[in-house]
Amino acid sequence: MKIVVVIQVSIKKVETENFSKLAKSMADESFSEKGCLTYKISKSLLEENEFLFYEKYENAEALEKHNSSVHFKKFINSITPMLTQEPIIEKFDA
Repeated sequence: MKIVVVIQVSIKKVETENFSKLAKSMADESFSEKGCLTYKISKSLLEENEFLFYEKYENAEALEKHNSSVHFKKFINSITPMLTQEPIIEKFDA
């Protein structure tokens, strides 16, 4: 069963440019993973510091492999101080 993950993050306004660079790198590395079908990041049209991640994986194992990857852990450690609140994470069957 395919899995879709949607994540909404709010970043400190002074960190928006830095976050965008890190997120682009994260998307590139993640999309090259086996089992990652889609990995997109969008910036809010209304709030410059709001971002939405849309990810689609072949199955739960592919998602777990992504979540335990070195680049994922590095990304999370890098952006955590930039967050203004806890990310909103939702998972769906696709």
